[in-house]
Amino acid sequence: MKKRTLSGLMGALLLTSTWAQAEGAMYGLLGLNYAEADQEEISAKGPGYSFAMGYEFHRQWFVELGYQQLIDEDTDALTADNLGSEDSNSATGDAIYAAVLGKAASQAGTLFYRLGLMSVKWQADSYLPEGSECAQGQATEVTVNANLNATRCAVDDTVIAGVVGLGFDFVLTETVDLRLEAQHIRGEDDLQVNLVQLGVRYNF
Repeated sequence: MKKRTLSGLMGALLLTSTWAQAEGAMYGLLGLNYAEADQEEISAKGPGYSFAMGYEFHRQWFVELGYQQLIDEDTDALTADNLGSEDSNSATGDAIYAAVLGKAASQAGTLFYRLGLMSVKWQADSYLPEGSECAQGQATEVTVNANLNATRCAVDDTVIAGVVGLGFDFVLTETVDLRLEAQHIRGEDDLQVNLVQLGVRYNF
């Protein structure tokens, strides 16, 4: 399913690229982000990245399609003290998305807001004290070491999420902009992600 979805996205990107190059209103985006993700007892902070293609179909509107790794954070070494804390959580979120960006241009660059939808492949683990119940995910009892047992709450799901954002593309050269953006993502099963993105936009 994920392979078919990614193939469909790449096909859409190629089609958009061919059309937009003919119109001269295409851009590519590469970005790095730092995110805070929450889902019930699961919380994690960490880096990610993104790449996207966009098309200016109106002087005040863009459409953007892309891939975004929201977060990729591993669990710290488990101890009796950090069970149930953020240090005992891991989270990976990979998303494909489509968004519309409304814009207001100035001499310094372009102020924009984002409205979009994401399909997020969400995998997360949290480790709680032995015998605890999981608010999300499948619970299994695990042995950490000879003196410590824990409850592992494992989530492996694909969820639909909405995203809103506010950002600015700072003009560096005629073809290169520096993008700074804040996004809020809210999805099924109480998934929430807040992130800040720094990226480079290349205008074709």
